[in-house]
Amino acid sequence: MRCLKLLLLSGLLCAPPALADECRPGALGTSRVLEVPFSAGPVGKASYGRTLPLERGEVVLTFDDGPLPRRTPAVLDALRAECVKATFFVVGSMVAQFPDILRRTAAEGHTIATHTWSHRYLDRVRSAEVRRDQINGGLEAARAVLTDDEPALSPFFRFPGLGHSPALDAYAAAQRLVPISIDVDGDDWKRITPAAVLDRVLRRLDATGRGIILLHDIQPRTVAILPELLRQLKARRYRVVHMVPGRADTRAALAALDAPRSGPMRVALDRLGARMAVQLAARPPAPGPGAGGVADEAPLFLRAGLFEEAEAPPAAAPAPREQTRTPEAVRVAVIADTGPGPAPRGGWSGFVVVGAVPSSAGFRPVAAAAATSAR
Repeated sequence: MRCLKLLLLSGLLCAPPALADECRPGALGTSRVLEVPFSAGPVGKASYGRTLPLERGEVVLTFDDGPLPRRTPAVLDALRAECVKATFFVVGSMVAQFPDILRRTAAEGHTIATHTWSHRYLDRVRSAEVRRDQINGGLEAARAVLTDDEPALSPFFRFPGLGHSPALDAYAAAQRLVPISIDVDGDDWKRITPAAVLDRVLRRLDATGRGIILLHDIQPRTVAILPELLRQLKARRYRVVHMVPGRADTRAALAALDAPRSGPMRVALDRLGARMAVQLAARPPAPGPGAGGVADEAPLFLRAGLFEEAEAPPAAAPAPREQTRTPEAVRVAVIADTGPGPAPRGGWSGFVVVGAVPSSAGFRPVAAAAATSAR
């Protein structure tokens, strides 16, 4: 308890208080918190020839490509069981589908970093506009879910496939992002057995003695080996370091954020924002039995080419159709206030469909609502 109080007074937090009490005896734990300022980047020997200022035996755990149902929560469960904090490099389009998993990740004290909007290999993309939208779209999606003042949100960024170039590094720096590469690759994305993943991580880590470890929270191999990996790290006397940003650096990156201009990406981000507003408004108070509303896990239906949640609605309820096919089958869940200012090209639609509700809830069909949207 004295150690915890001293850490709090010094401005360092090794774990949220709610979780610190739940650490089992003998857990691996998080040995220290390392603030990584903008001036320290970019780092990671795989790309930049230098890494974080880690002592021998210190490791930073990082996970890419999520969030994803079942697998990311399983990774979070394993980390929580050992009181370990990690950094999650999330993909914006995945965040748009599964924002509640991202909120859980942040609430449990992990650092949230970004990994582009849809995992495009940017060193293979010629269009500067696409590269800009990919980089900024990932951060804007995380921001839409966590808000600007969330301490877990960071300016840390990882290029998909670690593919970077001087021009991409320069753009990231202009956006006040901190590129984070890796020192140890577990190869969990390859078609190898979980045992092979575990062996490669430990063998490569033993060879370097320290470093940033890359794993993927969307991979079943990672879910399978993570509890044993954490046990092996403890047995081999490795210490986990939690990488965190400077708060001023995060604010600077958010201030420099260049809003994506891609039409489909903007649709997805706007609807993510609407979904977050609905969930925030719906939580206090919770709806009573039989009340209409949009559930926290209601499907988010986007236009063709974007993402839809895979989970089907309960069998007792008819499956809602996609709004672009038969609008009459979808009811208006939220009427969006477009706010002051000029309308975009083509005018405002007057409403945003963020989910489907049964006709018994009393909502009007989309076609009927559209007829009066001019009001």
